[in-house]
Amino acid sequence: MITDPEEKAEVICVTNGRPDLAKIFIGLSKDYFSDIPFDKREKFIQSILARQRESNRWLLLFRYRDEYIGFVHMKIGGERPGWGFIMEFYIIPSKRRRGWGRRLFNRIVTILQAQGVDNVWLWSAPESEQFWHSLGFRETGEIIEGKKVMVRSL
Repeated sequence: MITDPEEKAEVICVTNGRPDLAKIFIGLSKDYFSDIPFDKREKFIQSILARQRESNRWLLLFRYRDEYIGFVHMKIGGERPGWGFIMEFYIIPSKRRRGWGRRLFNRIVTILQAQGVDNVWLWSAPESEQFWHSLGFRETGEIIEGKKVMVRSL
């Protein structure tokens, strides 16, 4: 758990031994994954939770005071060995454009750098590109599943 005492914001790792945190993730993710048909969405959410046993993968909830305001799902490796990969990143709509996404990203950077990661990449939906550009990401020219691949050095 990483805490910011001034803001009372913290990042909490969802682990297999914490069904209460899994339930919170499921609640947040239903909005985030709302474009996926219900039956597939439920399977996908459960697959994310099941993979939290892997040592190079994190599912983190972002809490401000007593409210869960977002989450990130990330890992190291895969298509780009040694790189961090942000697979999912979500801030609830009522907290957007207030700096919470930047704060969550800064915590991601701290975690990845502690693991020796120097670069991070992601697939950006069109509506999120401006946010990622504001954090220093650049487009690679690659498109995967209709989303731009963006990268950034840490």
